[in-house]
Amino acid sequence: MIEEREKILSYEHLLTPNLIDTIKQNKPSLIVDDLEYYGIPSSVTMKILLGRGVCKWLSVRRKLIKLKDIWKDRIKRTVENIKLWKEDPVLPYDLGYYRGYLAALEECRKEVRELCHSTRWQVPDNDTKANNFLKELV
Repeated sequence: MIEEREKILSYEHLLTPNLIDTIKQNKPSLIVDDLEYYGIPSSVTMKILLGRGVCKWLSVRRKLIKLKDIWKDRIKRTVENIKLWKEDPVLPYDLGYYRGYLAALEECRKEVRELCHSTRWQVPDNDTKANNFLKELV
């Protein structure tokens, strides 16, 4: 049996600001597997992740990524509508509407994209213990 002091995560050496992005992420099952290695039953871990909202936020993250793509398609269609309107200004809305709608879509997509592409080397600002842990790793 492996001594307790020898049990380390297979990716512990990657827990640095530069290498953290190489670790698989965004699946509760990955966390379950990690904790199962330390003897914590998978059903306990899943119940905790579900109860604490971790499963929800991993799901929401996936939906935000899909929403980004939906907005990208809407941006393309709006640009096409602007071109069409310039050729024949009888579309249902005026040019100002299309330009405003386009600007709003682009702004929203940019903000969500920044969130999705933000660094993994972060913890919630309202969790003092997690912030202290992160500072100790550096």
